[in-house]
Amino acid sequence: MKKVKYVLGSTIFKEGDLSQEAYRIIKGKVELTTDVDSKPVILAQLGKGDIFGEMAMIDERPRTASAQCLKPTECEVMDPGDFQSLILDQPARSLPYLSALFEQLRSVTSRLQHEGRVAPQSQVSPLENAVPNKPTPIEAHPFSPFQMQAESQQETAVSTIILTPMTPTCSSVMPEGYEAMQLVKFPFCIGRKTQSGSHHVEVLSANDFMIADMLPFQVSRNHCSIEREGDRYFVRDRGSTLGTIVNGVPLGAKKERLIYELLPGANELIVGSKQSPYVFQINLT
Repeated sequence: MKKVKYVLGSTIFKEGDLSQEAYRIIKGKVELTTDVDSKPVILAQLGKGDIFGEMAMIDERPRTASAQCLKPTECEVMDPGDFQSLILDQPARSLPYLSALFEQLRSVTSRLQHEGRVAPQSQVSPLENAVPNKPTPIEAHPFSPFQMQAESQQETAVSTIILTPMTPTCSSVMPEGYEAMQLVKFPFCIGRKTQSGSHHVEVLSANDFMIADMLPFQVSRNHCSIEREGDRYFVRDRGSTLGTIVNGVPLGAKKERLIYELLPGANELIVGSKQSPYVFQINLT
């Protein structure tokens, strides 16, 4: 397994390429895009610790997206032989890659369940057919006008998205020191924090924001995500048990829809059922 450094603007791979490597970002930032009507549409913006391209090791099909560096970036590059060696000789190092693969499988299964219940639409958003690879570590900022200003100078044509707790219970599960979070990477996945030891690595879950829910659970281990498609932003239910509600619209494999496009301004996000105490506001400005 090797490490490769890329300069700003480098293309790691292009949509349609037949390469089979998977990548884990050691430092930097990578954007995944797909062409729609000959125009690039942003699917994900990934940072340190995130894994992408892992499905190419499994299905040996052409790349479904292009990957370009938004900053000088260094990646760990793994081919199928490296992956097999890791599983056999260093299984702990293979866990993040397995987690990313499970997330892909979970998302595909959820869409198949949904499509089996709901008649296909004549026009489907590219987001419904493209599953960005899942980042793992949290990369959000405590809300601050100064951080918002700095981020806007670094990123162009990207809305500011603030996730704010709206109930005391929500506030209690926020990361220490966070009154709200400015989201700067997509997809941003939300799920239940599992009870584990300090050295435990969660394989079946891969979340950016983990909610320490209590019985009876409202939050699933892999619940929902905030995603980006071009300059549009969505909430997607990731196959949760009780579903997700956005602006009063229920989402989930057993509901009428899986995704909801966020509106400019304030949007209400309920993680779980109508009785859930986990109510957030997603503000797009």
